[in-house]
Amino acid sequence: MLLHAADLVEAVINGAMGLDEAYALARENKAKANSAEVQLARLREEDPELAERVVEGALTLAGAWAERTERVEEDKRQRRVATRLLDELVPPLAQARGTRTFARYDPAFAGSGPITRETIAHAMTALSEMDQVWQERDLP
Repeated sequence: MLLHAADLVEAVINGAMGLDEAYALARENKAKANSAEVQLARLREEDPELAERVVEGALTLAGAWAERTERVEEDKRQRRVATRLLDELVPPLAQARGTRTFARYDPAFAGSGPITRETIAHAMTALSEMDQVWQERDLP
């Protein structure tokens, strides 16, 4: 009841409203919150493209919410993978700064093929892009 009729708690406690009546209003509020119109409005806010497909009849509202849930979960998965990758790559590179590590590099010992100047240039570009994103997101 608290979720859908929090404003009625005081009335029930004071005896101004019976628990059954408050429960019925809470059920009504819950039904309204779950109505198709409310769900579609919420979908428009969260994913306008999916909402448009529902309006066009290309997708049911339930199907759109299922797809939205899948998209959100996939985004979380991708963010988790990207974060782990960067956590594994960037700190060791930063730790090598100011050491003789780079001078000791020997292509003969390279495991996945030798690092080339082109690879270094791409890595530098990637780090610049990373720095830009950190600035935009105001990350430390």
